[in-house]
Amino acid sequence: MAKKTKNLTVREIDNAYEIFVESQNYSNDVDNEIHSVIGMLFFQTRSHIQLNVTNLNYIPITFINQIVALARDLRAKKRVLVLVGIPYSTFHYLQRFQLTRMFFQLRGGMVKRKFQNPLRSKGEFPN
Repeated sequence: MAKKTKNLTVREIDNAYEIFVESQNYSNDVDNEIHSVIGMLFFQTRSHIQLNVTNLNYIPITFINQIVALARDLRAKKRVLVLVGIPYSTFHYLQRFQLTRMFFQLRGGMVKRKFQNPLRSKGEFPN
């Protein structure tokens, strides 16, 4: 199953469904699509959910709260939520309030590896 919506791609991997956010900016359209896809996967499947937000430049607090609530609900159903590619600021927020243990962490971690400072122009990034 590889479904593509306007801002998301949903595909089935080993024992989970991966939701890949393709949009770089978080908007109401992205929020509505994520909310409906997560609801569909939560109620219609018994698999784990992997959320890949590598392309997002930032994650607003409302989305963080939605992710935390989803992780709590999945844990109650003996499933896990895997976060991949979250910005360091989001990871620091989750770590500050001891919420990282609610998520399953892959070997590479859940934080983006290539950090880009939004205050620099594209030509100033080191390779």
